[in-house]
Amino acid sequence: MFEHKETLGYLCAQLARLLSNQLREGLTPLGLLPAQFTALAEISAAEGLTQKQLVERLGLEQPGVARTLSGLEAMGWIERRPAKSGRSPGLHLTERARATLPRAAEIAAAIDRRASAELTRTERAQLLDQLAGLSAVNLRE
Repeated sequence: MFEHKETLGYLCAQLARLLSNQLREGLTPLGLLPAQFTALAEISAAEGLTQKQLVERLGLEQPGVARTLSGLEAMGWIERRPAKSGRSPGLHLTERARATLPRAAEIAAAIDRRASAELTRTERAQLLDQLAGLSAVNLRE
């Protein structure tokens, strides 16, 4: 008999839900949601990138990223600055974001460590490689 609870989709969804809830709980005191934290972290890694580039880096749909960025801008986490080359405005962190992002990253890292505490370093690295590989294959289909 087919056991849906033994499928990759079910187990990944369960794990994603649990980790997302923990991250939400940890970031709420900072005034951030998980999607907002992810966007800020990507912007921090490449300040000045465009909204289109952020969509590509995150592998998400444009409307959702646009809503997240609008919220971040309205709350004073990011600002859009005109690009010198005439292309779309670049995304930049505000001082508020720069001051808060290290603590948010600590929270996310602690949750990640707890989630993989039962794994050896090698097992963790293998799991991440395998999941990244599965994600890349599924993104092409």
